Amino acid sequence: MASCRKPKHSLLRCSLFLFVLTVEATNSSVKVQQKDGEFDKRYADMVDSKLQIIYTFNHTVTRNKTEGVRVSVELLSENTTSPVLFVVRQKQAVLSFQVPLILRGLYQRKYQYTQVSRTLCQPPTLVLSETQFFYVDVSTLSNSSVRYQLRVSRVESFTLQTNKLFSFNATPSQPQFFKYRFPDGVDTVIVKVNSEKNFPCSVMSVQDIQCPVFDLDNNVAFIGMYQTMTKKAAITVQRKDFPSNSFYVVIVVKTETRRAAGRSGSTPFHPMNCWMLEPKQNSGSGRLSCHRLRGVRHGNAVLSRYLPVLLRTDLPVGLL
Repeated sequence: MASCRKPKHSLLRCSLFLFVLTVEATNSSVKVQQKDGEFDKRYADMVDSKLQIIYTFNHTVTRNKTEGVRVSVELLSENTTSPVLFVVRQKQAVLSFQVPLILRGLYQRKYQYTQVSRTLCQPPTLVLSETQFFYVDVSTLSNSSVRYQLRVSRVESFTLQTNKLFSFNATPSQPQFFKYRFPDGVDTVIVKVNSEKNFPCSVMSVQDIQCPVFDLDNNVAFIGMYQTMTKKAAITVQRKDFPSNSFYVVIVVKTETRRAAGRSGSTPFHPMNCWMLEPKQNSGSGRLSCHRLRGVRHGNAVLSRYLPVLLRTDLPVGLL
């Protein structure tokens, strides 16, 4: 029982004591439901202020292999007054976001997104191979039930390589990032982005292999190197700047086109298609050039070695 002998601090002490009791009483009424999660399975569930759901996933992490894991959620209930909070707990990282996700544009305009996808940062492992667990906690303070959909999947073509075709889509609430590792004998590369259209405006970022990855419009400029682009962007990357001999290439779509080039308008969808091509040597020139695929609806992208120590990446952008 708290003592109130000292008038200066008695009110503070009593208030803290009552606050702790209130929190404990509130938490005791929350039911926690645990589920074993499976990759590539869609979970359609409901939560409210008295029900929290925890999904348990596990996957094998190999020291010499990089595997991307992506968490995708969609809010199915309409006109919800309270957001749903998703917290992904990994071995050495925590990722959290709310749905609807609120991103701000110019003049503090708010944009709400009911579909959110985020790629998880892969935790390092010191052993050759191990099974690691991660958890997805879903909760809300809404008094009424809120319906949502959850899906956890593996990212195909997460590691950038030559001679491999891959494609991906990105939106302001669904950014993408991929990993590139310097090959032997290559000390400098150029990551180059070409867009077929001026809008929407995007950000290409090069970040070190560490958690967390800054992949939203409101934090992508906090770390690493980045370029805001409308049609073209390029970043020179040196091996000496990355102790792990690898880096992330992050693609973020802005909420408004005006934030890059003086026009207004939202950017609901941002498809990208990427191809990795081996360079072809020109006869007699001693230089290297790359082939370019044509006839693709949303553009194409080429990742190829332009010179013996130069990597060129083209990531064209288009609108549906």
